[in-house]
Amino acid sequence: MSEYQNHVRQSLEGQNVDPDQDLGMDEMRWTPAPVSEPVTDNAMHAAAATAHAMIDRATDAYLSLVGDVLGDGTHHLVASSSTPHGELTEGQQLTVIGDLLVVNEAAALRVAIVIAAGMVGCSTGGLVVRTFGPDGSEFVRGWRVRNFWLRPLTAREIREAYTVDTETGAPVAPQPGLEYRQAERVPRPDQAPTHGESASHTAPRDNRPPNRRN
Repeated sequence: MSEYQNHVRQSLEGQNVDPDQDLGMDEMRWTPAPVSEPVTDNAMHAAAATAHAMIDRATDAYLSLVGDVLGDGTHHLVASSSTPHGELTEGQQLTVIGDLLVVNEAAALRVAIVIAAGMVGCSTGGLVVRTFGPDGSEFVRGWRVRNFWLRPLTAREIREAYTVDTETGAPVAPQPGLEYRQAERVPRPDQAPTHGESASHTAPRDNRPPNRRN
């Protein structure tokens, strides 16, 4: 996992990555645009710090979403980002039952990396979650990446996203039985609770490995 993190950070920082190095994540790679002037050490250090901060911020957003927002059920997540170096898409399925969270750690990291890519300047990103609730309900919510965090989409916005063909722009009939819901606000870990919120919303469960915690 640390090897993959190093690889992604190298990509975000604009370093060359050996194309023959097999990390099993080829679909997540992209090549930075060539530069006309040599890159200074200060610029490299600044880029590295930015990349690390983006990944940490995206991980916090992911954990806050999973720990405080999604709720019980089986959730299908699809994160996507449009960057100057290509399009990134990553999916994941996870199950939440009370305090029990069943999640694939490698898949979670890939989703967080795509969110981080959407936070980089000149990039855009978003996350869609389709939930199958324990009561038989089926609904979809969405968030866009804006100002280095996940911002909720309205029910109308997610409905429009689901009922328009992304390639042709033609309308698509809504799926029977699928409800389009207003997404919830994703709390930041450092925010104090507002009126009516419990303190648990300010500190999502930290499911990161010990070496990834502050």
